[in-house]
Amino acid sequence: MIEVPYNRLNGISLSNLNLHRAKLENMNLSNTTFFQSNLRGAFLFNSILIKSNLSCTKLITADLRGAVLLDADLSDSIASYCDFSHSKLQGSNFQGAKIDFANFANANVSNANMLCIDFEKAIFKDTVYNIETVWPKDFDPLINGCILL
Repeated sequence: MIEVPYNRLNGISLSNLNLHRAKLENMNLSNTTFFQSNLRGAFLFNSILIKSNLSCTKLITADLRGAVLLDADLSDSIASYCDFSHSKLQGSNFQGAKIDFANFANANVSNANMLCIDFEKAIFKDTVYNIETVWPKDFDPLINGCILL
């Protein structure tokens, strides 16, 4: 497990790094770039990742409960089994992200691009969305437990 002895790392590049099981909870990581990094099993709960670049990252089993990911880029990431419950994901981009078995319970995905891969296996219980949220063509958010604002 990687210990990070800072409470904020906003605006820096952490691209192409192996941050497997990194302890990054309760941190300000806004505008930080994690492009192509391995964040498998990372602890990011309650962290602030506003406008952060998490594209092409490995987020498998990462803990992002209660995180703030407003306008974050998670495109083409692998977020299988990732926990986004209670997270603020408004305006985030999940285009091409693999989200099988990811947990979005009680998260807010308003204005987000949710054109993901394996979305039918994700958990969307009480996930909040609006009419600007973009879903895959064959996905009905209401049937899958989402709440329209």
